[in-house]
Amino acid sequence: MKIYIVIPVYNEESKVIGVLKEISKTKYPIVVIDDGSTDGSQKKIREAKLKNVTLLGHKINLGKGAVLKTGSDYAFNKGADAVIYMDSDGQHKVSDLNKFVEKLETGKFDIVFGSRNLNFGVPLDRYMGNKLASVLVGFMFGIYVSDLICGFRGLTQKGYKKIKWDSTGYGVETEMVIRTKKRGLSHCEVSVETVYYDNYKGVSIIDALGVLGNLFYWKLTLK
Repeated sequence: MKIYIVIPVYNEESKVIGVLKEISKTKYPIVVIDDGSTDGSQKKIREAKLKNVTLLGHKINLGKGAVLKTGSDYAFNKGADAVIYMDSDGQHKVSDLNKFVEKLETGKFDIVFGSRNLNFGVPLDRYMGNKLASVLVGFMFGIYVSDLICGFRGLTQKGYKKIKWDSTGYGVETEMVIRTKKRGLSHCEVSVETVYYDNYKGVSIIDALGVLGNLFYWKLTLK
């Protein structure tokens, strides 16, 4: 199975090179999409000239959903059978890549969701927000994914063609889960380790409640 690693980047100049160096030790081609960074991220990536790394760029910030589409389209046009999404800030561990590869290579799953241990090192409001969002999606759409917004995911070409999300921003993770159910795609979860930083990005309780608007919209519009 031909697998590409797709990595969105936005203002991560202090971490992205270390992340890419670690991933480039693997055999997988890497597609990096700079989403209009205003720091030196894109310049550093270009100057590093890392093995198996292709750099794409948006002139302006379009959002995570748009970035994942750009990277996925590139990878599948190059003949990828599947892609694995990883963040560029070092929170996802390269040692967990094989968990996704093993599940994808069985041919049984269209999408593999990463699930972080959210019990340790996460602010309480973020922990509760993540869980509340998962419960809301489970109640409204009949699919429960324990870590709704973990960006560490694997997706086959078949899965990508059927999901084709509309969200341009961070709502993409939630929409991806909902479309998995709507399109009848097979899925599973794998546990992943995560390195949390002070600026940990997660869903607070307020954020989760704010997601409600999108959930009702998707409930009415997604078929």
